[in-house]
Amino acid sequence: MIEIFGPGWGNYAIRGIMETRLPEQVSLRPVTPGWWILLGLVVAGGLYLGWTRWQRHLRYRYRREAQSALDAIHAAYKTGDRECLRQLAPLLRATAIHAVGQRDPIAALSGEAWQQTLQTMAPELPPLPVSQLEALAYQPLNDGGRQFDSLFVALGDWIAAHELPHA
Repeated sequence: MIEIFGPGWGNYAIRGIMETRLPEQVSLRPVTPGWWILLGLVVAGGLYLGWTRWQRHLRYRYRREAQSALDAIHAAYKTGDRECLRQLAPLLRATAIHAVGQRDPIAALSGEAWQQTLQTMAPELPPLPVSQLEALAYQPLNDGGRQFDSLFVALGDWIAAHELPHA
């Protein structure tokens, strides 16, 4: 056998030291049944939380779509398109119909009853100007240069804050 390094090579202080054996690796798998139960509860809780958030996401999809449509109408209004104001009343009614889940109770409402229904769905907000919305939807648009930014804000607030009657 050929010795590559001679007897004088290396650290003389560690000659003759025996290497220690490393302990066995610690398993990360739980050993007792309590840990398995806890793991099952955590997984079940996570699945339940994910499921409820997904259901809420689906349930309030109409709000996001209504807000997106309102933003598109507002953008068209800012470019000078006054005809887009006619879409505000139908958008509000479609949002309320979807919130209630039935067409007939909402579609038949008009005037003070419609105003009261909208106020009931969002009691913390000031009343929406329903008569102004109906006038914009069906009458000629000779507004004399009036600004409708506050109307867009009120509709956006109602879309975001209204409560579902069955929830």
